[in-house]
Amino acid sequence: MNAGKFLLMAVAMVALAGCDTMVDPTLTPEERAVLDFNVNGVKIGGPSGQLALFPQVQHIPVKLGGYDVYEVLNATPNISEMKAWYLDNKLKRLELRYFNGGGANTLARAGGWDGIRNYLFSKYGPPSRFGSDVPIVATKGQWNVKYAKFNGEWIFSRIKRQINYTVMSDSNGGIGVVTVMDTTPVVVPKMVADPAPVRVAPAPGRAPEEVVTRAPNPGF
Repeated sequence: MNAGKFLLMAVAMVALAGCDTMVDPTLTPEERAVLDFNVNGVKIGGPSGQLALFPQVQHIPVKLGGYDVYEVLNATPNISEMKAWYLDNKLKRLELRYFNGGGANTLARAGGWDGIRNYLFSKYGPPSRFGSDVPIVATKGQWNVKYAKFNGEWIFSRIKRQINYTVMSDSNGGIGVVTVMDTTPVVVPKMVADPAPVRVAPAPGRAPEEVVTRAPNPGF
C-alpha cells in the first residue's frame, strides 16, 4: 500500500471515529431535537458571527447581566423578533418572539398560540410541567401568568437544555415567546428584562386569530 492510500484510509477512520463520539446512541429523539434546535443555523453554543446571516441585527452596547445581547428584527417571516445572549462568544440563550396586534401577525402565521404549543409537544414530547406554578423566563412583555393560554417548560437535565413557552392571546392581540437555553451553571447574574413592556394593540381589519395556516411553522 502506498503512502497516499494509507493517508486517505487514516483520515477516513478518524472521521468515522469522530462521528461515533459526536452522536450519543443513548439520546432520545426529543433530546436530539433539542440539541438540533436552531433558527436558520443559529443554535445554542454557536458564535455571535452566525447572526451575520440576518440583515437587521442590533448589538446592545452594554452587557446585560454579564452577557453580550443581540436583537434580531424580523428574523424569519414567522418570527417578529429574536433575542440572543452570548457568554464568551457562545450562545447560551435564544428567545423567539411572536406578536399579534399593532400590524403584526406572526403569532397567527406561526400557527396560533395552540399551533405552536402542539408543535412543541410533537417535537419535544409532553412538557415537564405547565401552569401558573412555572416561572416565566420570557423577558418581553408584561405577564400575568393566570391569563396565559399556556405556560410550560421542557427540562432536559441530562443534556443541560431547557425550553419554555409562554403565550397570551385573545381576539385583540397576543404575544408568545419560545425560549431555549443552555442550563449549564455559570457565575453571572440573572437575565435582565427589557426596560419597557410590550403593549399589545388590536390589528386593523380582521382579528389576528382569523389568519389560519395549514400547519404550525414557528420558524425553528
